[in-house]
Amino acid sequence: MAIAELPLAAGRRIHTYQGEADLFEMDLKTPFHEKVRPQAKVELYGKGEESHYEFKHAGPFRLEGIASYQSGYTQVAGNRSLKHEGRYSTLTTSVVEGLNILDILTADRVVAQISTAHPLDGAVPEVSFLGTRFENLRIAGHKIELDTNLDILGPRPVEDQSYFDNQSVLDRMAQQYENLGAADYFPDWACERYPRDQEKWRTTDEMTSADFAHCSLVNRVHCDQKSFGHVIEVPHFGKFFLGELRVKRAPAKNSYDYDAYTFHLTMVRMELGCSVSASGGASTADSNGGGSQGGAGTGH
Repeated sequence: MAIAELPLAAGRRIHTYQGEADLFEMDLKTPFHEKVRPQAKVELYGKGEESHYEFKHAGPFRLEGIASYQSGYTQVAGNRSLKHEGRYSTLTTSVVEGLNILDILTADRVVAQISTAHPLDGAVPEVSFLGTRFENLRIAGHKIELDTNLDILGPRPVEDQSYFDNQSVLDRMAQQYENLGAADYFPDWACERYPRDQEKWRTTDEMTSADFAHCSLVNRVHCDQKSFGHVIEVPHFGKFFLGELRVKRAPAKNSYDYDAYTFHLTMVRMELGCSVSASGGASTADSNGGGSQGGAGTGH
């Protein structure tokens, strides 16, 4: 998409909207090899004061008897908000209807939705996951009840404090991570992936100095299958990870840029084994954005 460049006065924010969404992707290894590229993928990259919008509708999809959905749509929108003190707002949505994975995991509707609002004079956006949900999620025909937490990031920290420096946010993420290991069922593979003696939920890339935090919008799953936290393990089929959220902070490249934040949400991530070996995800939304002070250069 072409970038809309508008002349701005020195010192005035130049905002860059960014967002992506897709319905489904899969890398199938056995019983045959098939790589399903992200379906109905939309991307938004726009700069300036104009409004930006992309939308795609998808009809039925079927990969043999392995995975299917009946329909869905994706959308990304960015605009200068008329409310909320004129902040820059971005909305990213992915909706999958009639999802079916191996006739094991089914759902009438899965919605990933991220809304961000960047202030005119700061880097840290307000984030909302309102609208994100599972409708009639089932495993092997049995209804799944979820303990969700759409407010795990809480309200926007005051005085443009980073989420990575906000103790309330960090405590909630750390507690969620600790609760994984405290579950009645915690297999050996999970001990390696979620070690109790490490803050693996929070990392820093030494090459780029970018910070990452990993959590979930699902605190706990109530079902007849083996589960802990946001993870369901189905014997002879594989693992499903629900509502996974990754938060990234990329440091500003220079003195007039702001730090850039990215929020990546995958509602269903799968690691399948045994007769069908595959990895993939369903209903994915990615929202970020950043800016710089006008007159000194361009944004991210």
